[in-house]
Amino acid sequence: MQQDRNRNILSESLLFIVVIIWASNYPLAKYSIARLDIFVFNGIRYVVAAISLVIFFFARSRWTPIDRSDWPRLLRAGFVANVLYQVAFIVGLSLTTAGNSAVLLATAPLWTTFLNARIHKERIARLIWMGMICSLCGVVMIILGSGKGVEFSYGALGGDIICLAAAILWAFNTNLQKPLLSRYSASQLALIMITIGAVGLSAIALPSAISVEWETIHWTYYGAAIVSGILSIAISNVFWSYGVKKLGPGRTGNFGNLVPVLALIISYFTLNEGLLPIQFIGVAVTIAGVWIARQ
Repeated sequence: MQQDRNRNILSESLLFIVVIIWASNYPLAKYSIARLDIFVFNGIRYVVAAISLVIFFFARSRWTPIDRSDWPRLLRAGFVANVLYQVAFIVGLSLTTAGNSAVLLATAPLWTTFLNARIHKERIARLIWMGMICSLCGVVMIILGSGKGVEFSYGALGGDIICLAAAILWAFNTNLQKPLLSRYSASQLALIMITIGAVGLSAIALPSAISVEWETIHWTYYGAAIVSGILSIAISNVFWSYGVKKLGPGRTGNFGNLVPVLALIISYFTLNEGLLPIQFIGVAVTIAGVWIARQ
């Protein structure tokens, strides 16, 4: 019992690190894509992430032979998580408002829990559902207070649908990992899936990369993409997979709702952005929801 509790504490600690990395990644990515094409940016960071994971994995771990029947599952999980989701996220964000996309992507933990119940035939505890809904309400309060208004218009509808699809794809990915993690380590699974993403996203970025005037772009824009690849893709995906393995898709997915909370705090201290009372309430409600879901 104590050993299980210690493993849960370790898993939650690693997920908190992921939350910190993903929240800090927003300004880094925003800086890089100011000069780099969004698809080129994604291609660079995924190639860097794949190379980093190859070095990390073979320096510390042993490769577990992949069963032939698992390759289709691995390819599907990698394609969903690191090609389809990434493209849907970027395209959806470009077509709708920041507020709409943030709210719709914040539904991912709810979809994760729902798909976990459907795919793995597991009963989801009432407390987890309550925590999910509570934390989602908190995220909505934070977004409404930020001034990134939620817009209901025909023009934003296409982007909204794509963002909702992105949230479902991320939830689907989290559930696809679960059976694979019973046979392979989190680091090996992340290595395979991110390598699939590196190949797919590099192919998508190729037309844009050919037209880029590379010599006119300062090295710091590449550097931001490289750092983003190492931290937000390579390290974070290993930790996320470990969380899915130890805590399950539902509880792991709910940690994603802490990202806007921390992003809000980081913006307050680094960008001198003001905070409204509704946002303070949203932070408290989101944290309370995550705490309820982890019980």
